[in-house]
Amino acid sequence: MEGTQENINSYNNKIDNAPDILKRLVGNEKINIDVIRNDGSVFRVGFVMENARINQAVEGGLSDPSIILTTTENAVDTIRSSDNPIDTFQKQEDLGQVRIEGDNLLTKAKLSVVFSSSVLQFFSNVFYG
Repeated sequence: MEGTQENINSYNNKIDNAPDILKRLVGNEKINIDVIRNDGSVFRVGFVMENARINQAVEGGLSDPSIILTTTENAVDTIRSSDNPIDTFQKQEDLGQVRIEGDNLLTKAKLSVVFSSSVLQFFSNVFYG
């Protein structure tokens, strides 16, 4: 989980400045992130959210996530190196290199709101800016 704790700390330190809609929507979700590496292996980490903060990270992921984000290592690298990470994220999603799934209708509806431009801008600032 190299680098994961640094990203967790950055996220938790900045969440108070996030749009209120983000804090309400991700408030108490269980999130798995699966990154398909270039060698075909999968890096998986789970996050237990509490009041919009990452309360716990679980190497290998959670058994009952409410949200699953699946991406490729190439997509992550492309987004990180982009001058416009938000547009690049959306392009990678359109290409099928980033997929975000909710486990029920309510979660799916929340996800469509989470990926509005103000929320994407917050994540861009946390992880890339």
